[in-house]
Amino acid sequence: MAAAPPALGGSARPSRAPGAAGRRWPPAPASPQRRSGDAVGMQGPVAGRDPRSGPSERFPVAAVDGILKDVVGSYLREQPYEPARCRDMVEDMAEVIKTRLKDLMIPRYKIVVVTHIGQLNEQSMQIGSRCLWDPVSDTFSSYVFKNASLFALANVYAVYFE
Repeated sequence: MAAAPPALGGSARPSRAPGAAGRRWPPAPASPQRRSGDAVGMQGPVAGRDPRSGPSERFPVAAVDGILKDVVGSYLREQPYEPARCRDMVEDMAEVIKTRLKDLMIPRYKIVVVTHIGQLNEQSMQIGSRCLWDPVSDTFSSYVFKNASLFALANVYAVYFE
């Protein structure tokens, strides 16, 4: 199982369960967190698996990173935080990202796009995700944006469909 994308703000602090005096929950990951662009296990075939059954080419993480940066930046560069407007923009951004990814015509990958917008007002927020997937062929891309009044997080999960 692959590690989750980094939490917003770069902090990898685990949360504490209620009444868990001093215990860390969830337990610390066994391996370092993976950042977008890392291709875990894409170097060679996995033991017991037919190497021809995986993707014929790697998922274009660099191209997806560029799409995320372009779409989120163009929507939010000078945008002040307004709850009603941001609610609409988060849906619009996810739809535009999904459409631009479809234009790449990446064969046999199921794509999930998740976007968040929040107000910057001297508070913190941790966003995490966990996925059950094949670390050889599945991957993700993530982009964090901040301006004077808001933050945004856009994640794209790419799951290979065999």
